[in-house]
Amino acid sequence: MRIALLLLPLALLACGQERIAGCELTATREISFSSIETDDVITARSFGQACRDAIGLITVTTADGAPAWAWTAPLHRAFGDGFIEGEPETMQAFLERWIETDLSSTSAAPEWSQLQEGRTTLDALTYEDVRARDLPMLCHFAGTARQACVFWEPAAGGAGHFFDREITEGTL
Repeated sequence: MRIALLLLPLALLACGQERIAGCELTATREISFSSIETDDVITARSFGQACRDAIGLITVTTADGAPAWAWTAPLHRAFGDGFIEGEPETMQAFLERWIETDLSSTSAAPEWSQLQEGRTTLDALTYEDVRARDLPMLCHFAGTARQACVFWEPAAGGAGHFFDREITEGTL
């Protein structure tokens, strides 16, 4: 019993070192997505024992704390091999860039006829309706040179996936 009590602090210390060595990092900033007058929050997180194997999560929360949007993926699969074990500074810098989103309106989206196949899950009528309603739109990186664009639906009080787009400038 005494040996167990002596080993308990060592075991707890070892657990603490694993947590420090992991890649659980966060970056947050305020944005105006659901309304011009509100301060919504966008947060990017990484989870994992090592940055090279981390999962990324980007979320948008409304000013009143309600979840509006979330997207997640293994970061090395979505963004390439730039994540190195033991370099949380590199991951933190990535997360800070990831929350720098494009904010515009759905009227800026391409017309249905110009949209490449597989870039949206919406049908043509719904897509063009959302586009014509000129709703707030947020685009965040969802891979190397790829952004996921979501729209704010005030009637539902949440965001919905609008379309994905390839980009050539400003990649992460």
